[in-house]
Amino acid sequence: MTQPAYSNPPFHTHQFFTALERTFPTPVARNLMRATRALLVDRIGRVRREALTVKDLESQAYLFKAALSELRTETTVLTRNETAAMRTATAALRREVDQLDGRMKEDVGALKHEIQMDMESRRNEAKGDLKRMDLQIEEVLNKSLVSLYELRSTMEEVRWENLRKSVAALSAFLVLMVMSMELLWTKSKPPPPTPPPVPEVHNVEGEAWGAT
Repeated sequence: MTQPAYSNPPFHTHQFFTALERTFPTPVARNLMRATRALLVDRIGRVRREALTVKDLESQAYLFKAALSELRTETTVLTRNETAAMRTATAALRREVDQLDGRMKEDVGALKHEIQMDMESRRNEAKGDLKRMDLQIEEVLNKSLVSLYELRSTMEEVRWENLRKSVAALSAFLVLMVMSMELLWTKSKPPPPTPPPVPEVHNVEGEAWGAT
């Protein structure tokens, strides 16, 4: 069944012509109304010719569903493959991480052991240095004490020697002072008075005996 070449337009032509006649002259308004009606009829006919029927729509819907199902299947397979690949990559990464973790723990343990050994060595060296310093300090102190004792002994000897010399000098000075005082006292003492002459006594008997 063929479609009619003309059908009523979907608007009221008289009202449209009246509205155009208010603005344009009557012939121009009539021509515009006819041109608009012809354009609408042509466009409606084109839409009817190019429009899809229910069967076409059902066929297109079936094809769309089939394509959608195929796309869904491909998407599911692709998702599964990608998921499996991601799981494999994740497992490989996990193994690598575990290996790196083990190596890191071993390296950290070795480094910790080396640091402890180095610290022990430095500690022993520091203790040895402290012991050597203590021995050197003790040796210096002993030498200083010996030097002080020797200096003290020398000072004692010098002091006793000076004391002895001082005592000797003082004794000599006192002796000189005493002798000087004795000499001065002797010189300043007046001479003793001359005793009167003793009269001579003639022994008569003696003379007589001597004469005989």
